[in-house]
Order: sequence, then C-alpha cells, then structure tokens
Amino acid sequence: MTTGEPVTNEPMLYAEDFAPGQEFPFESWTLTERDILEFAGQWDPLPMHIDRDAADRGAHGGLIASGLHTLVIYQRLVVEALWSRTAVVAGRGFRQLQLRRVVRPGTTLTGRALIADVTPRPERGDALLIVDGQIVDDEGFVVLQLISDGVIAGRAAWDGHRNAR
Repeated sequence: MTTGEPVTNEPMLYAEDFAPGQEFPFESWTLTERDILEFAGQWDPLPMHIDRDAADRGAHGGLIASGLHTLVIYQRLVVEALWSRTAVVAGRGFRQLQLRRVVRPGTTLTGRALIADVTPRPERGDALLIVDGQIVDDEGFVVLQLISDGVIAGRAAWDGHRNAR
C-alpha cells in the first residue's frame, strides 16, 4: 500500500463519497489456540493468554485472547473492508474502546464499520470521519466496540498529492 493505490479492484473512496449511515461489512477471521499463544507470548504475556493450566484455573475458565489481539484483528478486517480503498490521510484516534466479551480459541470473528459522521473541511480539501466499529463472535455477541476518527482526503487534494510525486 505504499503507492497510495487501492489494493482491491473497487473504486477509490474520497471524503465526498462518505455519508452517515454507510456500512462496510467485514470478512471473517478465526482465531486458533496457536494464534492466541503466539500473539500473547510476544505482546501480552499474562497467564490467561499464554498458560493453559493457569487459564483453566482463572476467572475465565480457560485460555482467552488478549484484548489487544482482538483490536489488531479489527484493524486487519477494517483495512480489508474499507481503508485499503480509501484516500486516508491519517487516523486521529479512538474516542471509545470497549472489550465486551472474551474470545476463545476457535472463535470466528466478523463485524462492520459504520460511518457515524462526516465533517467536510473544504478549506483543507478533506473531511473528518467518525467510524463506529464492532467485532462480533460466531454466536452474534459483540466482543469489541469502538469509535474512531480519521482524516480522509477529497478527490482534488488526493489527485494533487499523487500528481506532485
């Protein structure tokens, strides 16, 4: 994605293409025990994520994925569904992030990104985009809910950037 070109055959989306209420569904991702152990071993080595015996005796009654791992999966899925074909200038942050349910080995996750608000900034040639994102498990329960915001370029600004190279 270093070229700034979409990684799909779908048309590039610019600030002008977004409106509140648009929904971008995600593909799915199944977490294996190995995935959970490897991620947590590197980034979140708490017993509930890396030690089967300790996890079995713990509050959750077994091994669970790190919340950070669930967030990383969200990022992968939202990039595939939306950001890889959007004129993204920058992510600005998370306004809210809730981990609402544990994720166990073998769980298949999916979700969606819903455009909550678009604030055009014509003087800058872009817009601020508010996204309500969520990941649900294979039982339909929400496991992660977040609100994020970012800056999306308008067509003229993006084309000017690309032509300046």
